[in-house]
Amino acid sequence: MRQILAFAIGVVVLTLAIDASAQPPERPERADGPRRPERQIQWVDPEIAKVPGLQHKVLASESLGHDVGYAVWVPAGYEQSQEARYPVVYFLHGAGGTEASDSGGFSSLVASAIRRGKFPQAICVFPNGGLSGYRGPVEAMIIDELIPLIDKEFRTKADATGRAVAGFSMGGAGAVHLSISHPNLFCAAGSLGGALSRRGSGEDSPLLPAAIAAAETLKQNHFALLTVNGDQDHPEGFAPLKKTLDSIGISHQVVTLESTSHNLSQYYDRAGETMTTFLGQQLSGGQSSPESP
Repeated sequence: MRQILAFAIGVVVLTLAIDASAQPPERPERADGPRRPERQIQWVDPEIAKVPGLQHKVLASESLGHDVGYAVWVPAGYEQSQEARYPVVYFLHGAGGTEASDSGGFSSLVASAIRRGKFPQAICVFPNGGLSGYRGPVEAMIIDELIPLIDKEFRTKADATGRAVAGFSMGGAGAVHLSISHPNLFCAAGSLGGALSRRGSGEDSPLLPAAIAAAETLKQNHFALLTVNGDQDHPEGFAPLKKTLDSIGISHQVVTLESTSHNLSQYYDRAGETMTTFLGQQLSGGQSSPESP
């Protein structure tokens, strides 16, 4: 009887051990708190604003290994004029955005500036950058795939004198990064609410030595930079870069907005004209300083 009871207990223990081994081990909690859910990236977002001249497109990106959306705005009269060539502004959205985020707002700013004679007839392009900071595969997508595609499919002024890049927040920082890392491609860059780094002073940013190395190319392209930050939004975000660019004779205009936080609507209201005037002057070959907001 004892042998039978011992055998039965052994079977139960073995069964429990097998069941336990079939369950996936629990993930330990991180030392700094619960694990955050990963943010989902929408790489194709066709829900763009209904703005005349604005269209949505999709690029089968080899760099990313999947489709990525982008929006293109063309000015009034583009379809009627078959000979004219147009400068291009690439506008980069902030973290959590898509190609649809800023395409309606920024293209409307440019359209207004064109009507007022403050901006040349131009094309605007809005790539989807995910959460990349416009580095890595997204940087390769923009530089190696999207820019050549735009120059092929649209009547662009396909050199640095006809190409500018700007953006908000992550996109503002990305615009500065792309322009200095690829100095042969752009004559101007503009940042709204960006910074050299998310934390810290930016004194160790790789853009500082990169700017020095690219000085001659930047000068040949008459490159200029405009950075705009609110007084409540890291107004010293580009101070180390300004010091570096000043030392090598590259124009870097800095604007600080009063009573302004990290809010794109505030930036548009208080510095939209400043930014479009600056970009328009650069794309027109002018060297004037931007108007103060």
